[in-house]
Amino acid sequence: MVPRKPKGFATPTMKDVGVLAGVSQSTVSLVVNQTGKIPPETELRVREAIRQLGYRPNETARNLRLQRSRTIGLVTDRIASSPYAGKVLRGAEEYAWERDYLLLLVDAKQDTNIEAAAVDTLLARQVDGLLYAAMSWHEVDTPESFSSLPSLLINAWHSPRRAVPAVVPDEVGGGRLAASAALEMGHRRIAYLGGPADDPARIERERGFREELAARNVPVNEEWIYTGNYQMKSAYALTHSILDAGEDITALVCGNDRMAAGALLAALERGLRVPEDLSLVGYDDQEEFADEVTPALTTVTIPHYEMGRVAAEQLLEALENGETPTGATVPSELIRRDSIAPPRRA
Repeated sequence: MVPRKPKGFATPTMKDVGVLAGVSQSTVSLVVNQTGKIPPETELRVREAIRQLGYRPNETARNLRLQRSRTIGLVTDRIASSPYAGKVLRGAEEYAWERDYLLLLVDAKQDTNIEAAAVDTLLARQVDGLLYAAMSWHEVDTPESFSSLPSLLINAWHSPRRAVPAVVPDEVGGGRLAASAALEMGHRRIAYLGGPADDPARIERERGFREELAARNVPVNEEWIYTGNYQMKSAYALTHSILDAGEDITALVCGNDRMAAGALLAALERGLRVPEDLSLVGYDDQEEFADEVTPALTTVTIPHYEMGRVAAEQLLEALENGETPTGATVPSELIRRDSIAPPRRA
């Protein structure tokens, strides 16, 4: 049993905790730093004394001794200044917090000069490791100093100039999931409304779309592969063109949720019912959007939260084990909602 709290304490010290718990200061240190084996009943007394006194370890002194700051830096191109993809930050921050690390964030607003200055500033603050997160999946070229510490990219890959491990989404797998949503409902006349032809995500998602159709012995009609710009207006115009041409299409797989919404507006204007007359599949599972349109969109997630969390986990494991991060490919998930149904005609 822990004796009563001594009176007159201001800022409690390890020695004070030892007095209250009836143990030596070195025993308190072993409990606080989780080093060495302490009998469970002794550790219980020490932790109860810590609770009663409100003792907090001197993190600055401990970090100086361990040569660690227990902080990691995260630079983004523009995620923090945009509501889209913000889950990357939440995933990284939450995992770091769980492991008793603080995450320092700088949004570079797509300015390479700010990126370089941000990395240098974080290094000057003696962060233990660095992350770089991109808004959209693309190639990046980080400052040389970025790799001076254990580091990882999120939702990006590095230029050939330097190898940096990356945590990226499985865009090909996501394209397969989007196609499978229509195929599993019995659709065979499926059009693909993609983003710009040179966009890396569009290329990979379309590849997945084609692979899934081939795996199910459904031929791809090349005339039904369309190029847009990820905006509602482009899919709206494309859908009207498809309907004007009398194309016998029963489902549209769209490059993102905004394009699916544009296709939905065009279909409704033409007196078509979604999903009874035309089924739609989106991509992104855009927060406060995909589940709020009517009908709610069947869509594929981009695993933003998971990528942020996996990257932080790999970075901290590398810091604590002295290993090099390896990167990872994170799978997407198909979210089934109301915008897809079996075709009315086979």
